[in-house]
Amino acid sequence: MAWPARRPSGRAVLVVLLMAGLALSSRGVNAIALSGMSAAGPERAAPAVTETAALQAEARRLLAQYRGNPPALRDSAGAALAAGRNDATVAVFLKLRWAGRLRAGLERYGAMLASADVQQLAFAAAGVQRYGAQLHNGLLLDGPSRLITVSIHDQRLIAYDGGRVVVDAPVTTGRPALPTDIGAMRVMRKDAPWTMQSPWPKGSPEWYPDTVVQMVVWFTRNGEGLHDASWQPASTLGPGSQYGPFASHGCIHVPLAAVKALFEWAPTGTPVVVYPGDGSPVASQAQQQSVDAMGNPIGGVRGA
Repeated sequence: MAWPARRPSGRAVLVVLLMAGLALSSRGVNAIALSGMSAAGPERAAPAVTETAALQAEARRLLAQYRGNPPALRDSAGAALAAGRNDATVAVFLKLRWAGRLRAGLERYGAMLASADVQQLAFAAAGVQRYGAQLHNGLLLDGPSRLITVSIHDQRLIAYDGGRVVVDAPVTTGRPALPTDIGAMRVMRKDAPWTMQSPWPKGSPEWYPDTVVQMVVWFTRNGEGLHDASWQPASTLGPGSQYGPFASHGCIHVPLAAVKALFEWAPTGTPVVVYPGDGSPVASQAQQQSVDAMGNPIGGVRGA
């Protein structure tokens, strides 16, 4: 005769559930834990007193480094604030779960940078640098394993593989009348070679003749892709080129060597995040998003 099974206690059930939950760690969580951050996001579990002590120590170091030159300290912290806002914008576009909390910390200390008190300024600068670094490291460690980012302001493309930069190149995006879409998109297909055909009729100010490119990495269905542009001198790529004579019709012009590397490296589905990159608050940059939640542009067609 079998004995009836013993009914587990409520406490035992709770322990089992907690152990099961801990076993469900994701790759991103593991990566962040390995970097010294908490599983719920960078530094989430750090006690406030520990953070304050660390910031005070860093503030003392900054005061020694910028002794007698508070404006230089403020400028350096302002640059860190802008970079942190840009990274936070990319993280928000990618819907990374910790972005909101770290962005709030960045802005909390950023608001203190206007202080006339040099001690307060140094403390604020230390806070901005701390949260800016956490945003950048979190983006690389808890974001997609492969990621292509394009800053409109800097006219710069950076591709990351496991947090490591594999491509860093100047680019030219769409002209003001036909701007490159902003938001999180993805590699949809690749073609080599490809003949660009104008979607606008001859006689239109946007019309262009059939143009052959060596290779193109498409990231939307409305005609936007990363491709070489043999007609554009390499020296004209980079900051401000979206307003120049070689500005595109929405595509992104990339140096041939860089697009070759991207073509071979980026599989279909690789995220392509185009962001304003002007260092303004995330809310301001996010307002410029022109794709829907699935990465589909909500505007009209684009071209080469």
